[in-house]
Amino acid sequence: MDLNVVLAIAVVLLGIVVYFALKNRKDATKMMESNTGVVPLMLQKSTQIKVNRLQEATQNNTQANTQLVKLVAAYKNNLISIQDYNQKLDKMIFELDIDL
Repeated sequence: MDLNVVLAIAVVLLGIVVYFALKNRKDATKMMESNTGVVPLMLQKSTQIKVNRLQEATQNNTQANTQLVKLVAAYKNNLISIQDYNQKLDKMIFELDIDL
């Protein structure tokens, strides 16, 4: 094969790779923009596990249970973000010395 043919094929292949890389980047950006406001599933699952464990642990502690109920209500009413909710649950777990 002639060197010019090899170079031409290499340029064409490079062009195809660049085209699809840019196309995929646009598609990924579009998808990320459409996912705004969606709660991360792992964080949501983590907070649910923490709430369940705190509910079990605070059955006999009315003050802590009341605090937990208020915190859950604040999250359900969209008064706090899931990140704040998770941090406050972590704080309660630490304060009450609860094992997950």
